[in-house]
Amino acid sequence: MRLSRLAQTYMLAGRLREIVGVFSSHGFWHFVRDLRLTGYAPIAKRIRGPLKYDEALTAPERLRLAMEELGPTFVKLGQLLSARPDIVGEPFAAEFEKLREKVAPISFEKVERAIHSETGKTLEELFEYFEEEPLASASIAQVHRARLKDGRKVAVKIRRPGIGKIINLDLSVLQLLLTAAERYVEETRELDLHVILDEFSRSLRRELDFFLEASNSERLRRETAKEGDILIPEVLWDYTTESIIVFEEVEGVSPTDDAALAAIGADRSKMASVLARSVIKQVLIDGVFHADLHGGNIRITADGRLALLDFGAIGYLSEEMRESIGNLLFSVISRDYAALVEEFVRIGYCEEVVDERAFERDLREIIEPYYGRPLGDLRIGEILGEGIRIGLRHKVRVPPELVMLGRTMLVAEGVIRHLDPKTVILNEALPFAQKLLLKRLDPRRHMKLMQKALHDYRDMGQRFPSQVSRILQRILESRLSIDFVHKGYDNMLSEMDRVTNRLSLSIVIGALIVGSAFVTQSGKGPLLWDFPVFGIVGFLLAGVMGLGLAIVILRSGKL
Repeated sequence: MRLSRLAQTYMLAGRLREIVGVFSSHGFWHFVRDLRLTGYAPIAKRIRGPLKYDEALTAPERLRLAMEELGPTFVKLGQLLSARPDIVGEPFAAEFEKLREKVAPISFEKVERAIHSETGKTLEELFEYFEEEPLASASIAQVHRARLKDGRKVAVKIRRPGIGKIINLDLSVLQLLLTAAERYVEETRELDLHVILDEFSRSLRRELDFFLEASNSERLRRETAKEGDILIPEVLWDYTTESIIVFEEVEGVSPTDDAALAAIGADRSKMASVLARSVIKQVLIDGVFHADLHGGNIRITADGRLALLDFGAIGYLSEEMRESIGNLLFSVISRDYAALVEEFVRIGYCEEVVDERAFERDLREIIEPYYGRPLGDLRIGEILGEGIRIGLRHKVRVPPELVMLGRTMLVAEGVIRHLDPKTVILNEALPFAQKLLLKRLDPRRHMKLMQKALHDYRDMGQRFPSQVSRILQRILESRLSIDFVHKGYDNMLSEMDRVTNRLSLSIVIGALIVGSAFVTQSGKGPLLWDFPVFGIVGFLLAGVMGLGLAIVILRSGKL
């Protein structure tokens, strides 16, 4: 166990050194310095400070390049942050949108070994035919076409060997970086970055679990079973493992490939309506939605069906959250900004008193101009994103699943409008929102809520006497304690440590100089060029220490 922890610490330190090097080479030495990570940089780099970098590039461009160089975990983090301009700012968010997983495929030999390791069988034993060239390749997995022994055409998704260890290591490093940021950079403490990192970690680990992806696919397949226009490929469970999924192959064209759509005679208007209806139903009725509906994960078949692929990114919505989304939708349609603010505050996290009038005014200024446009131009994802950003400005933080939904709607609406700009998404959404409203008004539902409330009050009443008794007992035994939280106290202690260490080093340097002067003045001991050796050594040591201290102080920018 101890050796395992030692190895893990060594790997973390190695990865941290690599990250420090990449950020430094792209012009972010100040970031390394502010997080007190200069100790992970080579000594020469610590003395020289900032490295030369391409000054023609903007800071967002350089950060994007650094993330691409650091690999899949940081690429996916950048993609997540592209939907959070409230945290990183509009220029960085816009640049992170350019992050794409352009990853070279793993060799066919590694694919063969991975399949044999997982199943205990060779490709020849499992498949009649297996295409060597991958159909698609990403940072976590790649897909190959194949044909089973019974003649069925399938798509085989294989997780990259060792990618789980790489991602887990990077997530540990990101946790260290976040801890350092919250400790040393005061501005980051108000952003709740640990919530974002926790959600990012969960989504990335879910994406690594192919059993979970297969289950999500089957769940949505069941939910859409009665919809003849929607096709979700069947999972072949006999061939599926934790790192391999085998789906039935879906032959179709991308909704963004205009030439291919024309070749199969696709009804673009119908497909746009089907996609809009499917997304809204997943969100408001099913409570589970495909969270990555870009053109690469959608196919339109020759027989006029819409196929959804790749269920690695999935969002989950509780019944309460679905009701809130329905309320938000009705509030936007009816221009009831007071109700809109009330719903944002109800589902969000508010550490301070919210100025609801200012919040309402800001929402009105952003959303009202949409009503002057045709109804088809009303973009739900864009309005939701604006509402989230305004909420954050007023210290209202919405749940992560709502942020994910905003980004999903934005991407899906882009595909829908490419298929048919005249499609009115609200027309597809209203029937489901009305169904949700009718369900909320159902007397049986209110009866269940009342029964639950009575049950909760009964439990609270039963616990109350014993809780009061325990508090009184603690008071009588003088064991009642109150904890006070000092905000910024840790940072103050850290600064005091730095000041104390520098002062102590200055005293040591001063003592060396004074002591060396006395030794030199005495003229005793071994001599070098007629000067006492111990005096010369003392002066040299004091000089080196003084120079080092001066460099550290100058480089900190706090002379």
